[in-house]
This record gives sequence, C-alpha cells and structure tokens, in this order.
Amino acid sequence: MQPSIFKLPGIGPKTSQKLAKLGIFTDIDLLNHIPTRYIDFSHTTTISTADLNQNLTITGKINSFNNIYTRYGKNIQKAIVSDTTGKISLIWFNQPYLAQSLKVGDTYKFAGKISEYQGAKTIIAPQFGDHNTGKIIPIYPETHGLSSKWFRKIISQNISQLLPQIIENLPNSIIKKYKLMPLDLAYSEVHLPTKEKLLQKARQRLAIQELLSLQSYSLIQKQKWSLNQPLHTLKISPSISQKIKKLIDSLPFKLTTSQVKVWHQTLKDLVNPDTPGNRLIQGDVGSGKTIIALLATYFTSLNKFLTIYLAPTEILAKQHYQTFNSILTKHPQIRIKLLTSSNKITDKDLKNTDILICTHAVLFRSSTLAQKIGLLIIDEQHKFGVKQRSRLTDPLHPPHTITMTATPIPRTISLTYLGNLSLSTIDQLPSGRLPVKTFLVPNSKKSQCYQWIKTEIKKNHVQSYIVCPFIEESDINLEVKAATQEFEFLSQNIFPDLKLALIHGKTKNSQDLIEKFKNKKIDILVTTPIIEVGIDIPNSTIMIIQSAERFGLAQLHQLRGRVGRGSTQSYCYLFTQSIDPKTLNRLKFFQQHPSGSDIAEYDLSLRGPGEIFSELQHGHPSLKLADLQNSQLIETSQQILKDITRQNPKFNLSQLLNPHLSKQLKISSLTSLAQN
Repeated sequence: MQPSIFKLPGIGPKTSQKLAKLGIFTDIDLLNHIPTRYIDFSHTTTISTADLNQNLTITGKINSFNNIYTRYGKNIQKAIVSDTTGKISLIWFNQPYLAQSLKVGDTYKFAGKISEYQGAKTIIAPQFGDHNTGKIIPIYPETHGLSSKWFRKIISQNISQLLPQIIENLPNSIIKKYKLMPLDLAYSEVHLPTKEKLLQKARQRLAIQELLSLQSYSLIQKQKWSLNQPLHTLKISPSISQKIKKLIDSLPFKLTTSQVKVWHQTLKDLVNPDTPGNRLIQGDVGSGKTIIALLATYFTSLNKFLTIYLAPTEILAKQHYQTFNSILTKHPQIRIKLLTSSNKITDKDLKNTDILICTHAVLFRSSTLAQKIGLLIIDEQHKFGVKQRSRLTDPLHPPHTITMTATPIPRTISLTYLGNLSLSTIDQLPSGRLPVKTFLVPNSKKSQCYQWIKTEIKKNHVQSYIVCPFIEESDINLEVKAATQEFEFLSQNIFPDLKLALIHGKTKNSQDLIEKFKNKKIDILVTTPIIEVGIDIPNSTIMIIQSAERFGLAQLHQLRGRVGRGSTQSYCYLFTQSIDPKTLNRLKFFQQHPSGSDIAEYDLSLRGPGEIFSELQHGHPSLKLADLQNSQLIETSQQILKDITRQNPKFNLSQLLNPHLSKQLKISSLTSLAQN
C-alpha cells in the first residue's frame, strides 16, 4: 500500500477531494503529477528585441499598475513595464489580488508569449518572479482551487519525504550502459529543476520509464498467454494440405505475395500444439484480409472444430456469410451458419456448425459453444470490448485467435501497446486496383459535382454512395432525421430521374437495400456512416462524403475504401463548407494520400495516441512524457527491455509497471482465477 496523500503536511480533507479530481490519491501519484511545461527565468531578453509570438522572459520595472473594470463586468489588470531598451504592456484577467504582489517601482522577471493587444506589444497572463531568480519554474496541470504555484509549494515542502519512496527498478548495468539518470534524481529534477541539461535527462528517464511500463505489461500478457494450452490441437495432414491448396487454386483471383506470407504466418500459429495463436492482421481497406480469415476457418473446419467469425455489424456479417458460401460452395461438408439478432438459430443447429458467422448476438449463446471453438476471428477488433471477447473464451485454454483491422496502426503504437500480439501486415492491394481519385469540393462547386455524378451514372452505369453529415452516436434520432432530410432533398431536387435508397441506424430492411444496390437496382445509396466497415460492391465507384470536416481521418479512409474495389477508376468527393485552415489542411492531406499508413502517421501527429487508439489503451493511463512519434526513444526502451530479460530471464517485470497497470494486472489475474 502506498501512503495516502492525506498524511502529507498541508493537505487536509478538502484539498484531498480537489486532488482526487486530478487522479492524485497517494504520495506516488503526487510525484507523477508531472509539469506540462517550464519557464526558464535564467535566460532573459530585452524588451526591444522581443518579437511577436515568441515565448520569452524579460526583466523590467513596473511603471504603472491599474485595475480596470469594463462595462461588461470584466476585471482587467494592466501593468506597463520597462527596461533600458523600451516598454511593454502586461495584461491579466480577473486577478485583482496581483496589486498586492506587484509593486510600482519594483523590478521583476516576467515570462510569457509576446502578442499584440490594442496595437501594442503585450504579454497576456505572464508568470512572474523576483528579478534575482535564476530558476527554471515548473508549470503544473491545475484544477479549481489548486494552482500551479500551490503544487510547486507543496512538492517543494515535502520532496524530502516523497523521494525515499521511489525505488530504482532498473539494474545498475542498464543504467550505466544507457547513461540513464537514477530514478529518484529524475523525479527531483523534474519537480525542482536546477539546470536545463539535467531537466532534459530527467524527463528522458521518466519517458523511458513510461514506455517500459507499457511494454512490460504487454510482455507479461504475452508470457501469460504462452503458458496456456490451446483448447484444441489442429494438425496439417497431407490430405488437409492438399485440400487447402485446391481451394487456393480455385479462387477467382491470385493471392498477392503479401497475402501468401500472412497466410503462412497464420497457419504456423494454428498448428502450434503448445501455445494458442494470438495474431493481429492489419491491412488497408480492400487488401484481402477476409480471404486469409476464410482459409483459416476452412483449415479449422477440416480439423473438425468450430470457427466463430465475429463481425461488427449485421450487414457485414451477412456479406461475409454470402462470400464464404460462394467460395466454399464446392465443399458442402462445411456447414456455415449465420447468427444475428434478426437471424436466430437453435442450439441443435449451433452444435452442427463448422463456421459460425455472427454479430454480438453470439455472446448470449457462448455457453453452448465454448468447448467446441477451435478458432475465434474478430473483424475490426476495436469495435468489440475486451469483456465481450473474453465471454467466448476459456482463460486457461483459449482458442486460437485472429483479430483483423483496416484501421492502420502507426509503427510506434504497435511497438508500445501491441507487444502481446503477433502482428501481420498485408501491404499489397490486389493487382488491377486503381487508386481512388479524391477531390475536395467547396460549397460553390457542389452543384457542378452533382451534375458530373449524374452524367457518370447514366453514361457508365456505375453507382454512388452519399454519406450524410455525421452526428454523434448518442443522438441517433438526429442522425436519422438529418439523413432522411438529405435523402428527400436529393431525390426531389438533384437526382429526380435516378433511383435512390436510404439506409441509417434504424432502417429495418437495410440488408434488402444492400442486395438491391449490389444487383444494380439502386443508383445512389444515401447513408449514415453505417456503411463505413467492410461493404464490398465493386460497381460502386463514387463516394460523396457530406460535411467531411466532421469525420476523423481514419473514418474518412474507411469510407473511401467502400469504392475502388473493382478495376474501374473510382472517385471520392469531400464536401465541406469549412474555411478553417487547420481543417482544410487535414482534408487536403487526406486528398493527396491514398495510403492508410500515411494517414495514420499524420493523424497521430495531429491528435496524439490517446484519441486515436483509445481502444488499444483500454485500462492504460495516458502518457505524460513519452512522445509516440519519437521512434528512437521507443526503440531504446524496447532494447532496454530485451537487455534486462536477456541478462536475467527471471527478472520480475511487474516491478517496471506503474501503479495503474500493476493494479490492472492483479485484477486480470484474479478474474482468471474466478472463472476457473
């Protein structure tokens, strides 16, 4: 048990409640409340050389200080400060108490960003200190009633009591080899910095510590998985090998080199008698992940065991059911069943099934299936929660597991968060595919674009999707209303001579409409983002995304992937009314880059890992210091972990976990015991 923060001098019950809002409950939590930035009062600039948009520190004498009350009820504090080279204005808002701290005629150091306010050089809300200070001042994340200044004071007062609780968890040989700062000194330097160089080394050590914690957690999970015995042993006899080859040869297309490689990796997992496979297959939209899944299910069926193929939507489950039946039509001994909320089957049917393609509905029948499952395939794995997946598996004897995603994962993310999985990447598209041409369409060109689409559909007998503006899932009624209004407008005013249909989250006959669209009885399918995943209709060559600025890059990429699935040139039009430069730059990048991996790396640079891959971080704390774009730092931490386990195979990796992950590990272990 770590000491409660409540026991530190200066922290009472009310303060403890405020700290709890920041996730601070113990002494270690307080030490891990890392400053977000620093103000270096040791380097100053003269006022005359201060340029706009610079972050800097000046030393100046206060010439005047005034509290100004505006007619709108705002309270502004304005000071005029000068040095030997010039004058500058300082502005604060709603801080009248500053009149007691800043005395006219006295000299101080002020730090902040130079901007222009009412035609004059100004620093808005500057930090300040005594003119003799040469310190580097940490700036902390704040909450109501607990300022950065309060954190500086409480940590400074208690640092001698806090640091002895830090236990070095890396071997001396590793610290020396990688020239790392000792852990306790790193915490001291981060909170009470003495020199810029030492501060950088301290932040590097704690960043490596964060990465080691995540990578160790993944490695522990992988080690735990490797101790499991597969629920069933699959074998590749000469007869089965011949049947697999015959199926591959009968496919209406040739597997790409990349698909062949991934299939061999997958097969190697499936025939391992000691450890169940746990592989993530990633590949761009349309790269051919489904055929790898089909080969794996066929192989499992030939071994007389059940495959569960878990799809994220009913539309996609039905599409896979049709695909599997069409490819395996010459193998009637393979019994394929579909289980969704609208397609029920009996327990007897379940027991006489080789391949079960299903949605979440299968989770309620898991007790009927558990002992027969040889392979579990999860399509678009981020659509399913960890708890949902665990309901289908025996924690001590899990089936072989394949998860698949078309959401590209940046390399640094996979190195940090996915070390517990074997990773395969299909990095080739089938031959004959043309890159989708993407265009950004401003409001002024919308009518012209609609006219071109109408001509293209009539002339070349192609089809189009129109995806309506995205509205938050929490308000599906608004989403349905928006889609319905757009459908009526398009049907009556834009495409009155074409056949249109509407699909949204409440459409009961969505599968019938998809079938009509597939059979070319519908020209334009107006839809919400429900079609984002997996729909495969080669004749649809035009994708219009309304209000594209409301979609994330990954979702835009998924939607674009619904076209370009045949040999005909396809097009994607991004409609937007936005004039925001950042938004337009994001959409222009998407327009110019067809590669999912390029888009994922760019998205990571814009938003960081927390937003993009929250599903990979389930139960993981966010990173405070480590930058997941810093591949060199990530590779260094990986090498450190390899060196540790090589030097001492019995090294207790759990001591590298942060308190949060340590707790997660204990919970998962207790859960496994309880289930057995």
